[in-house]
Amino acid sequence: MHVDKKYAIAFLLFAFLILPMAASAYPVMAQDGPEEIIEILLTEGAEILVTNIDENGAPAVIYAQLGLPSDDLDLEAEMFDNCLALAVLATRGELLDYVFSLIGDDFMGGGEPGFMLSQFEEGFTPEAILDLLGTDFSLLISAYYNLDEAVAIGKMGQVLTHLANPAVFGFSFADIIHLRIDEEFFGEGFEVELPFDALDVFMYQVTNPFADALGVVLGGLDNTGLLGNIDQSIFLAERGAAAGLLAIPNMGDLIDLFNNTMGGGASFSLAAESFFPSQFDMIDGSISVAAVGYIGEQILTYGDTDLSIGSLVGATGSFSPMADGISIVMGVLPEGANITGISPDDEGLAMHENNSNMVMWNASGLGTVSDYIIEFESDDFPPDITIERTFSPVSTVPGGSVEVTVTVTNNGEVSIENVNITDDGVRAIYNTVTVAGTTSQTVPSLAGGASASITYSVTFKNEGKYTFPNAELTYDFNSREYAKDTVTDGYDVVADPVQLLTQMILDGMPISGAILGIVALGALFNINKMRKGGGSSGGYQV
Repeated sequence: MHVDKKYAIAFLLFAFLILPMAASAYPVMAQDGPEEIIEILLTEGAEILVTNIDENGAPAVIYAQLGLPSDDLDLEAEMFDNCLALAVLATRGELLDYVFSLIGDDFMGGGEPGFMLSQFEEGFTPEAILDLLGTDFSLLISAYYNLDEAVAIGKMGQVLTHLANPAVFGFSFADIIHLRIDEEFFGEGFEVELPFDALDVFMYQVTNPFADALGVVLGGLDNTGLLGNIDQSIFLAERGAAAGLLAIPNMGDLIDLFNNTMGGGASFSLAAESFFPSQFDMIDGSISVAAVGYIGEQILTYGDTDLSIGSLVGATGSFSPMADGISIVMGVLPEGANITGISPDDEGLAMHENNSNMVMWNASGLGTVSDYIIEFESDDFPPDITIERTFSPVSTVPGGSVEVTVTVTNNGEVSIENVNITDDGVRAIYNTVTVAGTTSQTVPSLAGGASASITYSVTFKNEGKYTFPNAELTYDFNSREYAKDTVTDGYDVVADPVQLLTQMILDGMPISGAILGIVALGALFNINKMRKGGGSSGGYQV
């Protein structure tokens, strides 16, 4: 797996610098090595607030707690026996795109097409999954191993009932898939040696609104530390957000499976000879990791000289660390930015790594502080540039069209150059749409206060909810190239019952009262049955 160099540096800094600093805040940990500190982080609890500013001055913020199983999950219950992991992921907007960008373009591929990607057509990527799913969805994924199929289904049913209890999470679910992997899965003629007898993977859609999933994740977390000063509504207000919970009922079982699957070889191992020797061997109980995050629009512009971490999370008062556990704050500025100072700047408790422009604070050691500040040069960011996409009308019917306009505005006082606008994503996904007009344009210069736009139309053959991937912008400023994009949009093409009934009558259907009622039912049935982008315009079944 490829990991971007910047984030590899972050992991190393965390391992070799932050952990020893955290140990200084906990005398009982001072004599422990990195592996013991890792164990304490997972078993005793930790929180981390990560803020990243991209080259455009736009933030991405992630708050996470680890090693703190929620009592509401009841991971010690019999229904979780032989459960490797359970994960809930809710996303609104394109935060997952950002996560994939951290991992790297060859995610799961390693340069050559990896096993998973090689099963699909050329050009299939994790990003393609998001193009098909859209960006607003909530999923529950769980895996059981070495159980009879009926037993696995029964345990999964108990978990669903438990999570649906209003006194617990109050989730509601819709089935997506149950995949059982065993020797029979591969059929005759395939000689495959599996590291388990059977693996049952369940996936469900969580039908609750995103706000409910966010509330569940945040509601189960320790509120005594940094989280207590975060305005939780900010995760609903920004352009893209996500909330996730990963629960591992028995860490020892999961590590054993990894080692068996990977062979315990030099390429990958979590055994005693691996990077942190034996740190996981002592963890055989349940752990969980919960995180929420968002990405927002540009907040730093040409002329700004400092960043308040508190402003990114709507803080209204001082930050305090967790009462029990370890608290860490991290801020990242883009390459090319010149950090001139940080606050607080206590020796041994705050650190700035120049090559990666990362700043880390040991919040546990610092105690209560008013804010975390990063200072930088006034020309490190471009002027305030916005890119917006609008649709007219806001929805249409099969055979109808929508006019799409993408507008770029320079809200600053200085010009940008070589402005390129492109929005051709919907045509790349759907072969049933017709696109007419200008989907790309280049403007040599865009002065402060000026705008440029492209307009095109899309005609839809079929009913469904269509995904419009990000419209893209590139431009030059101060001899640097910048890139921005819009959010990923969904557009509804809704079947018109009157149109369907009219077509049926014109096609010669009887018009008696009784038959007309059946025809109406047929039209409604057809509307319900049509799938995203599928079916035929104006078709009907009776």
